[in-house]
Amino acid sequence: MVRINNYNVRRVLLDQGSSANIIYGDALDQLVLTDQDLMPYSGTLVGFSGEQVWERDYLDLNTIFGVDENAKLLRVRYLVLQVVASYNVIIGRNTLNRLCAVISTAHLAVKYPLTCGKVGKIAVDHRRARECYKNCLSLYGKKGAGAGHRCHKIEILEGDQDQRSV
Repeated sequence: MVRINNYNVRRVLLDQGSSANIIYGDALDQLVLTDQDLMPYSGTLVGFSGEQVWERDYLDLNTIFGVDENAKLLRVRYLVLQVVASYNVIIGRNTLNRLCAVISTAHLAVKYPLTCGKVGKIAVDHRRARECYKNCLSLYGKKGAGAGHRCHKIEILEGDQDQRSV
């Protein structure tokens, strides 16, 4: 589970290839944040294929990875994008490095060291991961491309313990 600004957030992509942490506008609105919470940002984000997306702004939010004895808190800077996406949040490699995360895409699991000397773990719901993968494919016009395919390359975290979930 990932908890941002005291809200449980579902559909989070841990992207080792992304240099930025991104929160999408719809998720931001549900986190009960306003435009006054945003800091101005001037620049563009360039995707793998060279497409450019203009960021709205950025903000720094407390982000908790894991729950109970697996919890680890980091202050994370998110770029805010107003585009349609399969995910609510993307966590990039810089934050994953700060978390000291070891990611197993084959197991859809993440492990990271805790300050008490133990190892925290986040595991993923495989059914939800496949659904999210299929939704992502349909956004790019490849309907049915994921039928019968078990994707082991999507890392999604899900938690729904709080009524205030995003």
